[in-house]
Amino acid sequence: TGTSGFFQVVIEQNVTDKVWIGTEDWSVAKLVSGIPGIQTIGSVLGVSIKSAMLPGLKEFEDRSIELSRQSAMMSQNSANLWNQAVPCLQNSTMSMLTSGDLSMGMYDITSAFNVYKAVYALAHALHLLLSCDSGTCQKMQVKPWQIPVSVCSPECPTGYKRILNGQHKCCFDCEACLAATFLNKSGDCQSCTLDEWAPPESEQCFNRTVIYLPWDEPMSVALLVVLALTMLLTLGTALTFLLHLNTPVVKSAGGRTCLVMLTALLGAAGSAFCHFGLPRPMACLLKQPLFTFSITVCLACVAVRSIQVVCIFKFSSAIFK
Repeated sequence: TGTSGFFQVVIEQNVTDKVWIGTEDWSVAKLVSGIPGIQTIGSVLGVSIKSAMLPGLKEFEDRSIELSRQSAMMSQNSANLWNQAVPCLQNSTMSMLTSGDLSMGMYDITSAFNVYKAVYALAHALHLLLSCDSGTCQKMQVKPWQIPVSVCSPECPTGYKRILNGQHKCCFDCEACLAATFLNKSGDCQSCTLDEWAPPESEQCFNRTVIYLPWDEPMSVALLVVLALTMLLTLGTALTFLLHLNTPVVKSAGGRTCLVMLTALLGAAGSAFCHFGLPRPMACLLKQPLFTFSITVCLACVAVRSIQVVCIFKFSSAIFK
């Protein structure tokens, strides 16, 4: 009521275009925002305090109101209690409020939450200080400086970054850095370079280990021998077809289509050389596209030749009928 009266005077004195900074007790109060002409005073910046639901508070209020009403009805002096001068709600008992049919909505839940946090913080501090985990607390005199400092969130584990939760820097959530990232000095997850890697929850990047198939390895030599023989046989067959391209035997085998298919097989076999030795940009770019293109051409030739054979047999059967 004091705040609303103050702003009524402000409006009457025609104080306009000001910036008002206040707590949430009056900056969001309908009692103030409902004053006629309040929009002319200027801008209002309200400082809000973080609040949360109190477990069991609603049930406690309902139970207390019910018990207080029963007690007030049984008491002959309940009317006299309410008629007594009560300067403010803070000095009123639950019985006075309920007997006067006063709603619990007039209480400030934010202030209640602040008291709740303060009591719990002090209780936990005393619990730890007096070593009450064993079932009995030590009997000792507690000094104010012995109470631990309140901490909203514990420190994040190694490789976790902080994600601010609310307005205060001490309240945060922890999120692990993903693979291929590391936690830098600024507290953010930063990507590693192309030649480095990092496991999840890492604080540094590591050099990549290059694994490849050397040319002089026994397995490489064996594969190269088989590959060379395969390419020589394919090349020999292709040259034979090319030299006798116009003969009936080559034409019946597919002619130019078969020659294209053999050339594609040579290209597919040649792409295998890109897998040996240290990785090179050109080899990495060629090995997959060259193999895919060559196999596609080879299969296309097989499909074309198969269609030709089917058409020839159908045409021949139709003629002889």
